[in-house]
Amino acid sequence: MKLLFSKWVVLISLALVACQGHSAGKLMIVGGALRSDNAAIYSQYIDAIPPGLADVAIVPAASGRPAHYARQFERDLRAHGFEGRVFILPVAVSDDQSTEQVDESTWKKGAYDADVVGKLTTVGGVWFVGGDQTRITETLLREDGSDTPLLAAIRRQLSKGAVVGGTSAGAAIMSAPMIAAGDSLTALTQARAEQYSGMQSQESGRLMVTSGLSFLDAGVVDQHFDRKSRLGRLIRALEPPMAAELRRGYGIDENTAVLADLSTGEMQVLGSGTMVLVDAREADFAKDSPRFAVKNLSVSVLSAGDRYNWRTGRMTLDGAATVGSEAFAYSAEQGAGLTLPNGRLDHLLGFSLLDNRDTDELRRYAFAENGPGVLFRFEQTADSQGFWRYGSGTKDQYSIRNVRLSIEPVTVSIRQ
Repeated sequence: MKLLFSKWVVLISLALVACQGHSAGKLMIVGGALRSDNAAIYSQYIDAIPPGLADVAIVPAASGRPAHYARQFERDLRAHGFEGRVFILPVAVSDDQSTEQVDESTWKKGAYDADVVGKLTTVGGVWFVGGDQTRITETLLREDGSDTPLLAAIRRQLSKGAVVGGTSAGAAIMSAPMIAAGDSLTALTQARAEQYSGMQSQESGRLMVTSGLSFLDAGVVDQHFDRKSRLGRLIRALEPPMAAELRRGYGIDENTAVLADLSTGEMQVLGSGTMVLVDAREADFAKDSPRFAVKNLSVSVLSAGDRYNWRTGRMTLDGAATVGSEAFAYSAEQGAGLTLPNGRLDHLLGFSLLDNRDTDELRRYAFAENGPGVLFRFEQTADSQGFWRYGSGTKDQYSIRNVRLSIEPVTVSIRQ
């Protein structure tokens, strides 16, 4: 399969048209690496299934072991009390070696099968397993970007109040623009990719944006956000020609979810990590520059229990305000590397910036031994707010609102 970057704007436009009319239903968007014991996410997913649509359908298309991971999700659902029927839909592109009697690679056209589509009539929960997100779009979107019969049926159930969830690749497909590949440093220092070169390019390669399934029409979703340091690639994905109204990014950590209510526009963060909200609607992207640069991004970090409404812009963050009542007072170190504390974004902007009265700017550098680098400049402004509370036990938990971020190209020379 080949995906061309030159097509993505057209495909996104088609997907946006297709998603209009989702006046009901919910999305459970999981950042990957979902633990079987994450009761908050599983229970909320089960509770979101409408009483009159008691069944769940699992779409295993993304996985290289589709049957294995579909059965794993079914076991986890049962362990958390789900009692309805579970349908594992025959939609996949890769054979699962754990099923000797079935060749799942023959399921490539399952989204066109009337019997498969018919199973959706009683379904109130749909789940996309993780893997390669382009396999999901390959099987559920036609070549012209329009819906296959199965995707159309999923949208019908969503409009009836169903919950559509997914983890990892199953999260990436939620938005209209979909990040298919790329790592942060390469995304910020090299041109975008025009062709998808395989799943390995998700770990190390140029940014590629194509069309997702457009269940969420309010920006771009990214996943594995904390562990894979994807802030840079999410920001690059928001640059023009992305439509201004879509220039919001939602970076979701592992074992963490966002429950999005399509009827109200309300998002709630669940699980152990955070959702990073990057608002680039008023950002200044460099024009006609040989290197990527941007100013005036707004970065917020939402922790478990926090809420954001993408329609009204209202953000509800829990905890005690830090600005004006800072717990720390020291000049934070500027630079890069493993010796600097607070490597997670919520810790960096919490401990080192908004809960620290003696520092109002943080500079962090990213670079490889050979090649260009970038400077991340985080600034506390009059609109910046920080909130602190204890999470589990005595775990410090920060929520952050409106830290200004600029990204500037730099050249780094390393001498030994």
